[in-house]
Amino acid sequence: MLRSTFSKSLIAILMLGATHITFAQTVDEVIDKHIKAMGGADKLAKLQSVKIAAEMEVMNMKVPISTIIVQDKGFRSETTVQGMTVVQAINGNTGWTINPMAGQTTATALPEESVKAMSTETDLTGLYNYKQKGYTLTLDGEEDLAGAKVYKVSMALKNGTKRTNYISKDTFYILKMIVATTINGQEVTSENTQSDFRQVDGVTYPFTSEVTTSAMPGAAMVLKISSLEVNPKIDPTIFEMPKQ
Repeated sequence: MLRSTFSKSLIAILMLGATHITFAQTVDEVIDKHIKAMGGADKLAKLQSVKIAAEMEVMNMKVPISTIIVQDKGFRSETTVQGMTVVQAINGNTGWTINPMAGQTTATALPEESVKAMSTETDLTGLYNYKQKGYTLTLDGEEDLAGAKVYKVSMALKNGTKRTNYISKDTFYILKMIVATTINGQEVTSENTQSDFRQVDGVTYPFTSEVTTSAMPGAAMVLKISSLEVNPKIDPTIFEMPKQ
């Protein structure tokens, strides 16, 4: 009788273990579902460029921002504050800026460290094909995020940037990202909470983002997209640093 009871208990434990193994999510299973939620691999594979118009609310100001990105090649943003337009651009492995708010009225090369930190901005497809991009991902379990059940997925990029993704167990959208990178010799951490997800030409984008950063303690920035174009034709010369 004792041996029979022990055997039944062992079988029950093994069955529980097998059930856990069967239903546990791997990081690739979570990412596959996320990719499907973002529009699917076919759509993301064809994503070559975007053009975004948005408005950022920060420190009681509304700041218009236009952004143009070409996959793995170029990034350019123009931000207008108090009548002055700040330009930041990445062109392959180089970058430049025009910042009249800092007295810079002509293009100035960005430091290598800043270019390295901003290089991820040219990646439009996020976690799609992450292995081929050289990203390392780990699934760190499940958490509760403001009432939403999420998977916590840590990510290490080739440029040294570390990012934590909080992926909804319901929609498989990324609801929040925490990014740690090094700028000017100091580690800067930013948090980006995303919402108002919409599809444009079959690809899903968050149209509202609330961002906080250790570089501006106490200042929350809310970015709202007003228009977004998928795969517009882009003149590559806009990423080139203007000649003096």
